[in-house]
Amino acid sequence: MEEFIKLARRFVYKECEKTKTPSWPIVVLSCEVGKRLAKTLNANVEIVEAGTILMDCMLGQAKIEGRQAEHVQISLEKTNELLEKSDLDEKTKENIRHCVFEHHGVKRFYSLESEICCNADCYRFVSIKGFVLNMRGFEGMPLGELIKLLKMKFEEKSNALSLEICKNELRDEMKIIRGIFQKLDKKTI
Repeated sequence: MEEFIKLARRFVYKECEKTKTPSWPIVVLSCEVGKRLAKTLNANVEIVEAGTILMDCMLGQAKIEGRQAEHVQISLEKTNELLEKSDLDEKTKENIRHCVFEHHGVKRFYSLESEICCNADCYRFVSIKGFVLNMRGFEGMPLGELIKLLKMKFEEKSNALSLEICKNELRDEMKIIRGIFQKLDKKTI
């Protein structure tokens, strides 16, 4: 598994450098949160690490191609390519696939690991650190568009949170971010 994670990290880092979406610090944020949650919840840390690294691995390319809405499927296809080159057992491969495929949330998660990946992804937009990293990551975007995007992603990800530990950790940060949006709504941008 260690070799597969190294392969995934190298691939995703190159994609982040090439496409600038997502930024590498955003990938690292969700990966670190995911690993911490996996340890706390007694899940497989390596599967969560692989899932959080790969879940948006083709987001930048999908955005370039005007297929951003398809990025989950495109990322899953690339994940399958990478998994085919590995010697991981089929059960592990299937769990990683579900981590990638379910990272935007589903009614019923395949595994605790896939639920953790979904929740770790939420930290990219509903934590203060993620909010600030995204403000920096979309530097060239006009301010009004950036605020609209961040607000939309904030709502989407706050609704996708499913683990109580995450809801509790993020409650105060989400109030602060909501307050920022409320203040911005009252101003002309």
